[in-house]
Amino acid sequence: MLSFNPTCTQAGLEHVEHASAAQPKTLTCTYCSRRFTRPSHLNRHRQTHIAPNLRPTLPCQQCGRTFSRNDVLLRHLRVAHQMGLATKHSAQRSCFRCVRKKLKCNRARPCYSCSAAHASCSYPSRRSTPEGDVEGTLEASGTAKPAERPEKYFGTMEDRSSTSEGSSVSAPGGGEDHLSNTPPGPTSMMACPLPLTNTDEDLGPLLPDVNGYDSLLSEDGSFFAADNAAFASSLSPTSLVDFRVSTLDWLDFDMPDLAITGDSSLIPVGESPTQPSSTPLPALEPQQVVQPWPFDQTRDPMQHRYLLPPLHHVLQGALRSDTGARTGLPDGLLQLLSEARLPQGELIDVNLSPAFNLLKRLLDVYFAKFHTIQPVTHVPTWTVASCPTVLLAAMACIGAMLSDEQHAADLSWSLSELCIPMITWLGASDSANYRDISYLNSLCLHQIYSLGSGSRQLYQNADRSRGALIGSLRGMGLLSSRLSIISGVQKSDLPASAEPSAIHQEWIAWANRERERRTTWASFEYDCSLCTLTSRRGAVDLSELPRNLPCSESLWEAPSGDAWVALRSRLGPNALGAPLSSVFAAALAGKRAPQHVSSWGMRLCAQVIGRLLWDLKQLELIPMSESFGLSQLFAVQQQPKASLLHALDNLLQSMDQPTSTADLISYNIASLICHYSHLYTAQDAMDITLFIVRNVVSEDSSHDRSVETAQRQLQSTFARDPREARELVWHAAQIVAVANEYLVSAPCEILRLFMGYIFMIAFAKYFPRNLKHAGRQSPLRLDLPVHQASQKRAAAEWIEHGGPAIIGSAVDICSDGSALAISQDAQSMLQRLRCWGLAEKFIRILQRFESVDLSVAFRTD
Repeated sequence: MLSFNPTCTQAGLEHVEHASAAQPKTLTCTYCSRRFTRPSHLNRHRQTHIAPNLRPTLPCQQCGRTFSRNDVLLRHLRVAHQMGLATKHSAQRSCFRCVRKKLKCNRARPCYSCSAAHASCSYPSRRSTPEGDVEGTLEASGTAKPAERPEKYFGTMEDRSSTSEGSSVSAPGGGEDHLSNTPPGPTSMMACPLPLTNTDEDLGPLLPDVNGYDSLLSEDGSFFAADNAAFASSLSPTSLVDFRVSTLDWLDFDMPDLAITGDSSLIPVGESPTQPSSTPLPALEPQQVVQPWPFDQTRDPMQHRYLLPPLHHVLQGALRSDTGARTGLPDGLLQLLSEARLPQGELIDVNLSPAFNLLKRLLDVYFAKFHTIQPVTHVPTWTVASCPTVLLAAMACIGAMLSDEQHAADLSWSLSELCIPMITWLGASDSANYRDISYLNSLCLHQIYSLGSGSRQLYQNADRSRGALIGSLRGMGLLSSRLSIISGVQKSDLPASAEPSAIHQEWIAWANRERERRTTWASFEYDCSLCTLTSRRGAVDLSELPRNLPCSESLWEAPSGDAWVALRSRLGPNALGAPLSSVFAAALAGKRAPQHVSSWGMRLCAQVIGRLLWDLKQLELIPMSESFGLSQLFAVQQQPKASLLHALDNLLQSMDQPTSTADLISYNIASLICHYSHLYTAQDAMDITLFIVRNVVSEDSSHDRSVETAQRQLQSTFARDPREARELVWHAAQIVAVANEYLVSAPCEILRLFMGYIFMIAFAKYFPRNLKHAGRQSPLRLDLPVHQASQKRAAAEWIEHGGPAIIGSAVDICSDGSALAISQDAQSMLQRLRCWGLAEKFIRILQRFESVDLSVAFRTD
């Protein structure tokens, strides 16, 4: 138990006595005026003013590493060199009776509690330093103390007594004698040893250095310190408005408060003297090396195991807890989904036939409308009886959402209410499921459903489950950092035997490996969607992606092993999965993609480029000068950003000749990624537009002065560079053109479509009227796909010189009323995607514009 020593804190106490009682106790640095509430934080901050080569360091006598803090060195010796784990003496300072009865001990001899009870009072003996005690050995040798005090390097410091404060541990016995020899004053804080407790030893490397973050807070607990006051005031609507939206979460996600359960082993002894005595808890075993859950195969066995209720009971309870007015599921569906797998069709009980037929219809919808978007399932070898029921439920959930049947939306919601407990129950009942690719498939599919459902509760559940999905893929080695250079080209050797059974077995084995890789890429694409929708960094790092892209669709769809071998013998090695690096390098060099690369593979390469552009954008949005004292990186990033955008354009040209529906879907998604990347990487226009949108649709913000400031800034941006403004609105119109040609029903594509529309609305209201007919006089329709060379030349001419332009029902994008017409077109387009709840969310946002009145929201003055 820690307490402040009067001798060691004399200067700080004198400062407090002269301060007002209403003012908090603060410690101020004399060099930068930073304020702190703890002397240890002030002392650690002072060292930042010392030259790096003059700062005191603590060397490790075992390996030679140096540390700036005593506790970090001690933890390093215990963890890295296993010193003192068994012989470290107790840090107990209270008497035995107060510890046993959990009473507050004043550490007198005898203490107050023992004197009042007329009981004997005894303390732990003051032992000499054991041979293996890390802390005692270091203190005896002088290694653990700073070699020199920081004040030596500051020169003469004025008013030290008013800006510093010391603390120490007071202990019965000889502890006071040591502290009494320390002269009073601020420098005595460096001579007050703070011995570590056993808690630090028990938790080992799991404890982060939390004290290191306290210096970021000011005395009132706010983030902005005194020297950041100017930056904080800049966020006021009355001054310069920050239009950058680095953390705009379109799913409106609020971080839930974490419920912290109390742990009696962490409560300081003596805090509640009225508590009844209890049996002491057994000592914890020394913490072993910790590996990430759930892949630690050497961890200690669980001490307590609980018997889970049957899955059927869990699903019944989930439906009973659903208080919404939902259409009831057919009788027997719960019984079918409660089994690990369904029986063969001819073995289905007659009473379960209606439920089985409904499930089969929903699965047919899934394969017809969604499988081509995420082709993870190997259809030639897939059967209902061989598929786990948890994966069937996830597929049926998406199938019900996309179905045209009556009450399909309610049925989809009810199936989702079953998927969540099924996934949770299977993961809790057997951790081996986290290494089952079918289980991970179901986890990924249900998270995609939750992302597009528009339900905050489902989205929060998906966001929590994403860690389990990505962590499981890492545990299986499907996501792994590449520590060595290995050729990404796969072997294309044909089967050694021509026997049909051997060919079939190798085909099945290859399909299982390819399915694992496709699940990994599908999870990455889902992670990119979540990153786009929430403006938060994805969980998958680009360095841990698979080296090879998915195989070609012709191999994946081969109906038999013989057909697979025949196609494999005629196609090149890229058909088995082209290396990501080769496709990426070709796009950067302006070349077409290598032959036999799958359309999904090129789409995934576009996702990778989009993620790189997102990372560059985040570096621009970080207030480098305010947060880190660095200059802005905008000018430095222009060349790599331009190269990546050019690579996206080249990649899109390689996909411009689709030959199947799957090719068309991948081309459309890649097109949306490309045009949307051009929009959000622009310096100001899109950021200001989003600032206006999110403030106008929020409550009680119609008269916010910051919106008026943003409106004037957007007008100035368009007038300053009209050519760039026309190029951006052309990209926004091309998003609509791609959707008009073939609409892909997926969550992230809904967002990109919405973003394109709101930028066109902003352009219609804010582009200077005197520049709208500066170029050609014949109107150009912007929302038509550009595939022919003549169309590309006409678009380039309009971007360069301007002129009238048509978008949807707006005959001239710069005419009066065009913004309202574009808004109504956007709502009509999103109505076609209304099966996803996320589309309804964006429809309500557009309707909010009209309810506020677009002429007020986008005032041109």
